[in-house]
Amino acid sequence: MSQVIRVAVLCALLAPVVASAQLRVVTYNTLDKPFDSTDLALARTVFEAIATTPRNGIAKRPDVIGLQEQRTIAAGVSTASQLADALNDLFGVSSYQVAISGSGNDLIAAVYDSASVSLEANVNVFTTGPRPTRRLEFQPVGYTSSDATFYNYVSHLKAGSAAADRNLRAEEAERLRNNADALGAGVNIVYSGDFNIYSNNESTYLNLTASGNGEAFDPLALLSWPSAANAQHLTQSTRTTSIGDGGATGGNDDRFDLQLVTSSLLDGEGLSYIGPTSTGMSGLEHSYQAFGNDGVSYNQRINNTFVGRSQPAAVLNALHDFSDHLPVIADYQLPAVLGYALDEIPLTLEQGEEFALGLTVTNDADVVAAVGADELDFSISTSGSITGAFAGVAAALSAGLSYDLSLDTSTLGLRSGMLTISSLSQAAENSLVQVPISFEVIAAALAGDYNNDGRVDAADYTVWRDGNSPDDTQAGYDVWAANYGASIPQSTSVPEPTSVLMMLALLVGSAGRTARVA
Repeated sequence: MSQVIRVAVLCALLAPVVASAQLRVVTYNTLDKPFDSTDLALARTVFEAIATTPRNGIAKRPDVIGLQEQRTIAAGVSTASQLADALNDLFGVSSYQVAISGSGNDLIAAVYDSASVSLEANVNVFTTGPRPTRRLEFQPVGYTSSDATFYNYVSHLKAGSAAADRNLRAEEAERLRNNADALGAGVNIVYSGDFNIYSNNESTYLNLTASGNGEAFDPLALLSWPSAANAQHLTQSTRTTSIGDGGATGGNDDRFDLQLVTSSLLDGEGLSYIGPTSTGMSGLEHSYQAFGNDGVSYNQRINNTFVGRSQPAAVLNALHDFSDHLPVIADYQLPAVLGYALDEIPLTLEQGEEFALGLTVTNDADVVAAVGADELDFSISTSGSITGAFAGVAAALSAGLSYDLSLDTSTLGLRSGMLTISSLSQAAENSLVQVPISFEVIAAALAGDYNNDGRVDAADYTVWRDGNSPDDTQAGYDVWAANYGASIPQSTSVPEPTSVLMMLALLVGSAGRTARVA
């Protein structure tokens, strides 16, 4: 058969390295820790458990950790930087980095995995009030669309139940929302932190969830809180008695720590919260969790019992001792990534030859579980000498969808065409791929023409006799004999068998090799 080459590929977008798995976002008030080796050991226990606890089949290390109550320890060293170092050691990587501003105590910070997200900006939203709020802008690694960008506000609002405390807290929430609204409509925002909100009816919460560009939504869609009915979602306090580190007591009865999101993170498209409140995900469990809270510690310490718990005693004890708050975790799906594989095509095809060019379209999002990425909605179109039109939906981690495209071989000469694969999935990477196709259509081969001179004659018999034809067996001889006298174009009639036999008699007489005549 003719020589085969791999078709040249021209992509409208070059494929970058894809982010590693869907996003796991954490918010944690760590009570000015980790400070010493004891704190670091507790932190390792907590974050190892976070990384290995599955939800919806997803178990992975955190990508973004918003931190409250941080402090500087020495020049260039903070509790946040020590946590980043501990995570790098725990997971055997060097990709965890810290974002922190200022010095002293009660700082806001973030630790993020630069292997999965890049920090594009880190700005102070406001400085008035007891503590600042910071807005961090992240881009998942391997994604270029602005629709894949998300903002993480990290806040620690005014504590206290007095009227003055509530009013100041409400003002902070209003300023936060003004900043978020200015980003425009349809922006991906995660509001995280220790908001010190006592109920869903408090003005602070109402300001956060007021209508507007940055309207915040509770992924859990709780109608009211806190109460025993939603005890598993409460985050503070992990303790009932003091252990001497300044943490609050009183048992687990408040939902101070939150992750709230804008509506674009609940539409099930592109970057989106993984849970039943997102469109199209009603069959999933909430990835949002007050980590370690199984609903059996209402108004009690988090390690009040070890019976029937989702975490072992060592983890519950670490949660109790490390901080008076529980970490809040949520997973977010990544956008789809368009991938494809195209079969090789011959350099030449014979006129009239039928050839099916195989194409497989895949969703190459690099995720732990299929629910970790948006589905890839795609369409296939063609032009020129390649034909075929298809549409499909590909899930991540699947084998993809395969199609056969046809090549037009009706006309002799060089032929070309264009294969286009496109996706309208939100923020999909490689959403437009164009592949030029080229091949040559040649005249159909003449059976028995073993020297390729366009005629079947005695010279071809010599090629067969000397063992240089494609088939030097009796079958090859039979092909030559059946087509003796033919030429290209095949307008010359095939001679009568008697003429062939007369020629054979002459050739066989001089040949050192004989052939059986059928």
